[in-house]
Amino acid sequence: MTDGAGAEGTRTDQPAAGPPPRRRIPLVFAGVGLLLVGLAVALAVVLPRSSAGNPLLTYAVVMTGASAAAVWGLWLAVDRFLLRAAETLSREAGLIAHGNARGGVGGRVPLARYGDLVPMARAVNDLSDKLAAMRRDVARTVADSTARAEEQKGRLAAVLRDLHEGVLVCNLKHQILLYNRSALDILHLTGDLGLGRSLLHFVVAEPVLHTLERLTLRVREGRHVNHEHGTTAQFVGATTDGRILLEGRMSAILQDAEPGSEEPPAITGYVITLTDATRELAALGQRDALLREATEEFRAPIANLRAAVETLADNPDLTAEERAAFDAAMQESCDTLSARLERVSGAYRDLVSGSWPMSDIHSNNLINLVRHRIGADGPATVTLTGLPQWVHGDSFSLVVLFGHLIRSVHALTGAAAFDLSAEGSERWVYLDLVWQGAPVPSATLDGWLAEPLPDALGGLTVGDVLQHHRSTAWSEPLKDRDGCARLRIPLPPAQSPPSAHIAARPAGARPEFFDFDLLHQPLATSELGRTPLETLHYVVFDTETTGLSPSGGDEIIQIAAVRLVRGRILTGETFNTLVNPRRAIPPESVPFHGITDAMVADKPTIDKVLPQFRAFVSGAVMVAHNAAFDLKFLKMKERASGVAFDGPVLDTMLLSRMLLGNDGDHTLDGIAERLGIEVVDRHTALGDSLVTAAVFLRMVEMLRERDVRTLDDAIRAANILVELAARERAF
Repeated sequence: MTDGAGAEGTRTDQPAAGPPPRRRIPLVFAGVGLLLVGLAVALAVVLPRSSAGNPLLTYAVVMTGASAAAVWGLWLAVDRFLLRAAETLSREAGLIAHGNARGGVGGRVPLARYGDLVPMARAVNDLSDKLAAMRRDVARTVADSTARAEEQKGRLAAVLRDLHEGVLVCNLKHQILLYNRSALDILHLTGDLGLGRSLLHFVVAEPVLHTLERLTLRVREGRHVNHEHGTTAQFVGATTDGRILLEGRMSAILQDAEPGSEEPPAITGYVITLTDATRELAALGQRDALLREATEEFRAPIANLRAAVETLADNPDLTAEERAAFDAAMQESCDTLSARLERVSGAYRDLVSGSWPMSDIHSNNLINLVRHRIGADGPATVTLTGLPQWVHGDSFSLVVLFGHLIRSVHALTGAAAFDLSAEGSERWVYLDLVWQGAPVPSATLDGWLAEPLPDALGGLTVGDVLQHHRSTAWSEPLKDRDGCARLRIPLPPAQSPPSAHIAARPAGARPEFFDFDLLHQPLATSELGRTPLETLHYVVFDTETTGLSPSGGDEIIQIAAVRLVRGRILTGETFNTLVNPRRAIPPESVPFHGITDAMVADKPTIDKVLPQFRAFVSGAVMVAHNAAFDLKFLKMKERASGVAFDGPVLDTMLLSRMLLGNDGDHTLDGIAERLGIEVVDRHTALGDSLVTAAVFLRMVEMLRERDVRTLDDAIRAANILVELAARERAF
């Protein structure tokens, strides 16, 4: 049944079966001729029976026979001069179509042979010439493309052959699509490595998967566009048998999204370059052991010398001069050995930290990877808080370290919710793990230093990772949060953060913007107005615009915001989007915010963005610096977007005037500098929102000292400033 149906379906796609065209015309002529002959015969039979000598019947018989003869003669002429010639012409055309495959001179049909079909023969010759020319063009294009492909293939083969690094190209299933000879040599393989096999059969999976996660997160958030390393990241790995340690670099292979789509590029695979770091890291390990042994050997003589000093102190029989000399000699030896020990220990730390592969890392990315490692089903939740910082370290070992510490603190204290933040200083960036409960005792923390880290390479311990980063760890109660404790780990600051590579944007700030109707707010007479400032839920926001005149046609091109809950900046809960202004961005404004027409061309318009932003700020007190400027833009778009921003708003510029007086610098940069807050990603909407959030937290503490404790108190104080400013401008 299936075969029959298939055959029937196939037949429907083909011309109906029947006699070939060459045979149809003869059949027509034969039918007409036979009909005439039959008619003549019938008349001949009927004629004798009719009245003799009837001229009409005789004439009919004769004409019928003559017509049959004429039809036969016409058939002979059509067959010889048309049908046979057409059939011959079609065969020669087919021969021309299948000949000259290389595109030589087109085949020719002799025109004299075809008589009345000469126009058709000439058309066949013209088509033959065009077919030959097309074949020549195709052959030339194929030859050129083949030559270029072979040339590029030869160059690639030469590059891969001459590279000392192993190169492997893999898809997202980690199947090997390409590799060079150096990869075989580095991995110490002969015939095991092959196309289609999984890379994870030969290389430890965790560092590869972790690095791919880093790149995926970077591309998904669009940070790869301006990131110093683009779509590449370094990692340290090992072969699955543990014999070879590898230093690698992964580069993501991107496929752009469909035109008009807002989706980020998709990662379709990755390229890994590998170098054998076994000897280097093994030598580092040996030096570690030697230096550790040397320091331990130093400690015993020092202890003995100090013990001798104490013994001498217990023997009063020596004369004063002898005792003084003895004491001086012993003390000098102790000081010398102690100084030597410190120098060796310092050199050891420098050696270890300088040899272990590290790179600059954004703290938010590091903390997000820690959160991912803990997972939604883990023993605890981790909340990203505070301002972002740049640190220098080994991302994988730090993520493993913090994951282990969170689980250890959870097992010790039962804490199930942690805040993880970064705080900058002149020499260090402190990563603080905060929880509700008691701090970790020093003895317990010292015991953790010797614990091996799960999934870490080479059996690294907690102490090893800290030493690689010239770091230590301590736990203490938090003074400003009752009942909370933290575990603090200092890390080196970034050696070359991306901000160092970006040309400084022109100095300047928005002018102080006063719209007295917007700035003067009614008191929040509900329970919200009586709520203490430190317990409120805030959303700190900022906008970037095409210019400074909302009433003159300028538009919003970026909106960003961050949540601030109970004194914590929830860096992991942000709103950040570019906006298509439906107009050109003035070139003179681009140096301030860095946003170009191309960056917003495919972004949503303000009427699509504002409903999303309104949902994000729902139920929160809005905070901004120079808030009237941003509110003016929002208010002018309320009707078009179908939303209203009618909640309470606090302005850090007005609060600064209230706390510090009208004189002085009330720009965001000036306030942050006086409060000792490091400015990161300035003149971006999200960066300014984070700095404003940090400034506002400090101001809440200062407002409490001025007896401004509730939201109504803050609004009342701000309204007084607005009234004073209005009166000053009136005069």
